Amino acid sequence: MTQWIIRSDAPFAGFVQTHIRDDGFVAYADGNLTPEQYGLERGFPVRVVDDAELDEMLETWTAQQITEPAEETLAEFTYALECLPPCRWRRHRGVEMFHISEGVTHDLVQWHVAIGERCFTFVDRRSAPTEAIAAKAAAAIGAQ
Repeated sequence: MTQWIIRSDAPFAGFVQTHIRDDGFVAYADGNLTPEQYGLERGFPVRVVDDAELDEMLETWTAQQITEPAEETLAEFTYALECLPPCRWRRHRGVEMFHISEGVTHDLVQWHVAIGERCFTFVDRRSAPTEAIAAKAAAAIGAQ
């Protein structure tokens, strides 16, 4: 099982500093440093977490990065559609939708949706069901 080093002086920000090698020393550090020595050398306190704890932290952090729809112009929607190849581009229940092929982080992407003349953008999971994206877009229209 891999052990990971994270900063313990700040909220988890979706990434690790490094991992601990099989010999117990910190990977990608000059020399053979223990986790404590690594933290002292870098100037911040560290915490060691295992795979299961890191997975939980990543899931929580990723869920916090999902945003609500914000209105965008038709020009912004069109630019997003044309700047990189669109992914999952389709129309579902009257909602035209796609996400930009380049991800934001982890399983998150920038979605763009259009209903009639109105366009919205938001961050959500790449794996979000089509129905959930259409419902989120419809809710944005209803909330306006």
